[in-house]
Amino acid sequence: MRPALRTTGWILVASLIVLLAGEVLRVYWIMPFPGSQRGQTLDLAYALHRAIWAIRIVAGAVAGAATARLLARGGRFARIATVAGVAGLGYVAYQANGPMSADVMFRQPGTLTFTSARELRTAGSPTLPANALVVGIELSHPQGATRSRAYPIRYLGYHHQVRDEVARQEVMVTYCTVCRSGRVYRPLVDGRVESFRLVGMDHWNAMFEDATTGSWWRQANGEAVTGPLAGKRLEEIPSRQMTWAAWSALHPETEVMNPDPEFAERYARMEGFDEGTNDSALTGRDPASWAEKSWVVGVVAGNQSRAFDWNELARDRIIADRVGDSPVLLLLGADGASFSVFEMRTERDSAELPLDLEPTADLSRFRDRTTGTIWSETGIALDGPDAGARLQPLAAYQEFWHSWRTFHPESTARRE
Repeated sequence: MRPALRTTGWILVASLIVLLAGEVLRVYWIMPFPGSQRGQTLDLAYALHRAIWAIRIVAGAVAGAATARLLARGGRFARIATVAGVAGLGYVAYQANGPMSADVMFRQPGTLTFTSARELRTAGSPTLPANALVVGIELSHPQGATRSRAYPIRYLGYHHQVRDEVARQEVMVTYCTVCRSGRVYRPLVDGRVESFRLVGMDHWNAMFEDATTGSWWRQANGEAVTGPLAGKRLEEIPSRQMTWAAWSALHPETEVMNPDPEFAERYARMEGFDEGTNDSALTGRDPASWAEKSWVVGVVAGNQSRAFDWNELARDRIIADRVGDSPVLLLLGADGASFSVFEMRTERDSAELPLDLEPTADLSRFRDRTTGTIWSETGIALDGPDAGARLQPLAAYQEFWHSWRTFHPESTARRE
């Protein structure tokens, strides 16, 4: 090969390497590849994401010119190598921007429909098992009525995001299976309804990109972590994770999200996730305590947070503790999967309520050893001196330990 063509060949190789590196790294840094989620590469990933078209245009023009010259003047081997190199780059670019894109792998429901709990109760064969976990919300209509809806994790976990309108309010229901974190937000940025797409993940947590500024937002806390809006947060809507049976018992008129038939195969891959029995290294549960994939209950009280071992709660059914200055009470429901966390103050009295609860034969009831009052698993005093009192609920989430400690670095942990 003549020296001039050899130089052209090296120019082509260099430009293809630049293009290949751009396509590979922009996926590697924001998807769950070995080592990709442990480094502090978010700003690099975002910078590359924003610059990718400039890289494609400049390096692509150089590669195009070199390719044309080699195909026109190069020998047989040079032409074959050129075609192979360009074809290889094309395949990688297709994979990176198509099948391996987060919003292509995890698509939004094409059809979002709901069925009322009343309809399911009268159906001959219920479409949703009683023990299926749901993320439930209840919102007040501007005219005063309340509406509640439940989103099964077996569907939500695949989609990662479901946009809905409940009681005339826009909601963004999210779930990250790698963190086991469910959150619901108002998709409002500076007072305007915003659209989001799943763009990837950071430290194993799903990230969304807003359509207006291209900023990246973290699922675990609704914070924009990079981009023009970095530092802003979406307003969180209180939600509960419970079994469908427990949620519908509390909200008899609730509605539940139906599966989209288009994604039946995808939903099937979520089998065992609710119970933690699936065998995925990313989403499976470690039954030990305080391991990376152990379950914890993360509790937020004011500006303080604390993690509790799910195994301890499953064993004792009651945990009384403090989060900062707030006395808290964790109760496990009769189904062994639904949980509630309360501040030990009643809704009608801000004074601390000294409760000394013990389980009863009825697993949905707890008895105060001091007063004899019987409390429900939902924090209501049913019988005894305190009958009618209600405990104040606190924000609480079942989550993998690695996720909670990463996104609540100031959190304490109750370790036996």
